[in-house]
Amino acid sequence: MRSLLGRSMVPARGPGGESGAVTTEFTLLYGALLALVMSVIHFGLVFNAALAVTDAADVVLEMAQSAGGTEFSAPAVAKAVVGDERLVRDLVVEVSGAPGEVTVSVSATSPRIVPGLPTSVSHRTQGPVERFIPEGRR
Repeated sequence: MRSLLGRSMVPARGPGGESGAVTTEFTLLYGALLALVMSVIHFGLVFNAALAVTDAADVVLEMAQSAGGTEFSAPAVAKAVVGDERLVRDLVVEVSGAPGEVTVSVSATSPRIVPGLPTSVSHRTQGPVERFIPEGRR
């Protein structure tokens, strides 16, 4: 293909040509693609930990609300609900109450995949304590 001046319009291949351009582009984009994939994995693990902590708080609250208030170990119940310690670490359970009400706070951390992104999750829930009122006092 020639232009009107007789020169070739197709660039000559040789020193300074496009040789290796695809490799360079792949190398530049690989880091961004890897960071994106690792961030998706990281946020998936954080979301999983948040769901586990929420479930643990709900189960501990349910047990604390039961009539008669049987003694139970809140951390042991929360650990049983959460399950695998590799996915939810540093589990902390706090149960406090006022007359007729109980509050449960559960916090934990998820594994760190990407430095600098958040890993801590927590959930706080509260509800009334069940009580029995004898037939004559209703």
